[in-house]
Amino acid sequence: MQKHLFLIGPAGAGKTTLLRELLGDRLSMAGGLVTRPVRSSSGFLLGCDLAPAAALGGVEGLEAQHFLFFTEKGPKTNNEVYRSYGVRLLEEATWYPYALLDEIGGFELLIPQFRQALETLLQSDLPLLGALKTPEEAELFRRYLGLGERFTPYCERLHRALAADPDTLVVPMDADNSADARAAVDAWIGQYL
Repeated sequence: MQKHLFLIGPAGAGKTTLLRELLGDRLSMAGGLVTRPVRSSSGFLLGCDLAPAAALGGVEGLEAQHFLFFTEKGPKTNNEVYRSYGVRLLEEATWYPYALLDEIGGFELLIPQFRQALETLLQSDLPLLGALKTPEEAELFRRYLGLGERFTPYCERLHRALAADPDTLVVPMDADNSADARAAVDAWIGQYL
């Protein structure tokens, strides 16, 4: 079983939910990072936070930082969150038994410091689990956030690097068929945790 496992599929396919379900209490041992939606009291989506992966497992007191804001004038990003906090979470991931990388493949790839830290982590021997944006989802994200054409090559480069890495397995997942993804994550947990 490869040491790095990424689930890839469209938004809403249940990638993060499946990882949360199968990891259970072991989420508290995870380094890395997760994105979390921020909603108003009425359920309206206000944006997204970046948080340490262990926060997904319910570990309290872990700092989250807001990186995506939905405003009346359109979406706004705070690149500094990934430039500093995101880099720190990736660097600190090696302190843990494994890392969880949730929703990789978005605008954070435009940030050189984050790309370098991600590349370093992907080249490490640390067991990694993650959820990866599809190229199609990344393209929609690019247009919605107005990221420009330079985003696409970074996204393509990430997907090519993961596909070519013998230590990485990328498993497709959609809302209608999660059996293969579930089996792959179960096998990964059995071997590495």
